[in-house]
Order: sequence, then structure tokens, then C-alpha cells
Amino acid sequence: MRWLRRIVLTLTLLVLAGVALPPVFFAVVPPEKSELPPPGRRLAVGDDLTVNAVVRGDGPPVVMVHGLPGSGYDWAPLTEALVARGHEVIAYDRVGYGRSDPRPEGQPFTPGANARELVELLERQDLRDVSVVGWSYGGPISIEAALLDGSRIARLVLLGTGGPSDEMSEPPDPPGAVAGAILRWVGAVPPAAAALRRTASEVAFSGQPLPDWWLPLVGANFDAPHTRQTWVAETTGLGSLEGEFRVGDVAMPILLLHGDDDRLAPLGASRWIEARAVDAELVVVPGASHMLPITHSDLVAEQIAAFARGDASP
Repeated sequence: MRWLRRIVLTLTLLVLAGVALPPVFFAVVPPEKSELPPPGRRLAVGDDLTVNAVVRGDGPPVVMVHGLPGSGYDWAPLTEALVARGHEVIAYDRVGYGRSDPRPEGQPFTPGANARELVELLERQDLRDVSVVGWSYGGPISIEAALLDGSRIARLVLLGTGGPSDEMSEPPDPPGAVAGAILRWVGAVPPAAAALRRTASEVAFSGQPLPDWWLPLVGANFDAPHTRQTWVAETTGLGSLEGEFRVGDVAMPILLLHGDDDRLAPLGASRWIEARAVDAELVVVPGASHMLPITHSDLVAEQIAAFARGDASP
């Protein structure tokens, strides 16, 4: 049976080579990196810790918290729509993404850590009566920030938010160490990473055509120095989203916008929050995907502007 052992050994070596060699090759011969749009303003979110922010417009402030992964540039269509409606918009790259600083060594990659940085941003910029808009993973961050210190936050707007869901009997297990290793390997092999980004984007847009600018922007974000590490760390720690999630303790009103064809974040997450929050309203957008700020930017902007004015939902 020596021939069988030789075949097994040969196949094993081929598999190992197929896994080990691509990252080595692309480390030695790296592809040309994509560039993000020009930098915005540097805003402090801690001692010696800053984020890059796109700051546009004038009027009642709206601070936008992107998902996982993401950057402040993802909000471009909604930013323009809100500026046109008389708002100042601050769309920042969360710590570790885009042009922002990396997360300091030893600090956790959690919604709570991001929430503390959001609170610091509001305080250091002396922003008041703020509408905080959280998209996807940014939803739990916004809720945590409101619980930490809601003195500067007047209202929350959660778009396709992540979190617990009544549609699940129990939350899914977070990805483990093996999944983290796979994600790191994919990140080290550009063709595999590009294929994953395209597939994930097609799911996020629920099979609708992707905007021409979307994949180049996502690629440029992943080419930034710290995005891959942050994405892997946050993805493998998704179990922290379940946490206490004490939405019943949030004092300010909450507007929830969720597409009924969202294939990334279940609509049940927004329904779960609406049922438990003190003051929450859910607006379900028919046929919409997870990408509401891009595909329905005018509708979302009108909802946010009306909410900030205290009007009933348009």
C-alpha cells in the first residue's frame, strides 16, 4: 500500500502548497493598491487617537456610523441628500478603517469600544442635539453610545441594524478561530479577496446592480493599512452584538428603517428593538436591500430630516 500512502502524501503537499504559496507570492509581488477618496478632517476621539471624517453642510448635525466593514465614504449619496435638506453631516471612518487611526494595542474590537469613541467625538466637537445614524453594525454602536452618554444625542436612526432578532430561536454562534484564519488568508490573496467582496456586495444589494463606484471604494478601503485586521477582529467577535442590548434603557426616540429584502441583517432585528424600546418607530421599505443609504438615499434623507424636525413620518 506504499503507492496509496505516496498518493495521499502528494495530495496533502499539493493542498498545503496551494494554501501557503499564494499569500507568499502576493507578499513578494503585491498588486497595485487602490486609493480612497481625498482625506477629510481629522477629529479626535481620544488621547492620541483620531478619525478621518467627511464633514459637509450646515445646520442641525447628523453623525453617521458605518457598518462592518465600511468607511465614511460609503455614505456619499445620503450625505448629499441630507446636505440638500439643510443638515451638517459628519460621516467618519470608524477606528481601524479607511484613513482613521488603528485601534490601539490591547483595546477590544467591540461595539462598546466604538461607542466610547463616538461619545468622545461628540464631546470634543461640542456637538449638541445630534441625530446619530447607525447602519448595520453601526446600529449597536449607536445604541451603546446613547447608553454611555446620551446628553448630546437627541435621537437615533438605525438603518438595517444588527442585533438580536425574534426571527431566530437563538443567536448564531460567532465565527471562531478557524473562520478568522480563513478570513486572514482571503485577505492576503487579492483575487480571493476581490471575489469575496463582489459576492458579499451582491448579497448586500440583494441581487440588484452594484453602483459603478462601489467595488472600487470597498477595494480601496481594504487596501488601507488597518482595515483587514479590524474587519477580521470585528467579524470574529460578532457574538458581542448580543450582549445586554438594553434598548429599553435608551431615553431618546428611535427611528428604524429596514428593507424587507435585507439579506444581511434580518428585519426581525428592527422589530425586536421596536418592541422593547421606550419610543421607537419602524418604517419598512418594500423591496429594499441592506444598502438603504445608497439605493434609497432620498427616502432615507427625508425620513431623517422629518424625524429631526419632530414631524410625523412622511
